[in-house]
Order: sequence, then structure tokens, then C-alpha cells
Amino acid sequence: MHITPEKIKEAAEALECTELKSFMFQEPTAGPLTKPGRSSRSTGRSRRSTRRSSRRSTRRSTRRSTRRSRRSTRRSRRSTRRSRRSSRRSRRSTRRSRRSTRRSRRSTRRSRRSSRRSRRSTRRSRRSSRRSRRARRSRRS
Repeated sequence: MHITPEKIKEAAEALECTELKSFMFQEPTAGPLTKPGRSSRSTGRSRRSTRRSSRRSTRRSTRRSTRRSRRSTRRSRRSTRRSRRSSRRSRRSTRRSRRSTRRSRRSTRRSRRSSRRSRRSTRRSRRSSRRSRRARRSRRS
């Protein structure tokens, strides 16, 4: 439960206490410079409790920081793995594309060669048929 100025005002109105009202509208001060006298038992207890709380807070903070660092390392590892995978894939795709282009070039070369050969052979066959026709004609005459 937090003590708010509204609650203090309400308490002051309820009690009709002039001291509390005057306290409410005072400027905040640093407070007493000297600590009030306490028994050794209570001071020992408070010191222990503060030590425990500080230990707990340090443990929590270290846990949080280690968790964060672990998460960040995991993320970075994942990202590096992904980047490696993507680079491998891109390399593979480039290799495949190169292979396919080489194959297509080879096939076009082969087809060109075969078409040239077929043209040559058709030319030769035409020539030989012309020669044979000429020879037949010359034999007849």
C-alpha cells in the first residue's frame, strides 16, 4: 500500500490534526542527520536482512544477465547458421545454373555441328547425284 499525498490529506481531514496539515505543506527536508539510537539486536537483524536482500538481488541480476547472454549467443548462432545455409544454397544454385548453362552451350554446339554435318552431307549427296546424272547423260549421247 503506497502512501500518497491524497491519502495524507484525507487522514489529516479525518483527524483534524493541525500538526499533520502543517507537515503536509512543508518543504521536504533531508531529515535527521544522526540516526536514532537502536539496540544492538535490532541493528544486527537489519544488517543481516540487508545483506540477504543484497545477495538475492545480486543473484537475480546475475541470473538475468546470464540468461540474456545465453539468449543472445543462441540468437547469434542461429543467425550465423542461417546465413551459412543461405550462402550454401546460393552457391549451389549458382553451380547448378553454371552447369545448366554449360550443358545448354554444349547442346547448342552439338546441334550446330550436327546441322553443319547434315548440310554438308546433303550438299555432297546432291553433288554426287548431279555428277551421276551428268555421267549418265554423257554416256547416252
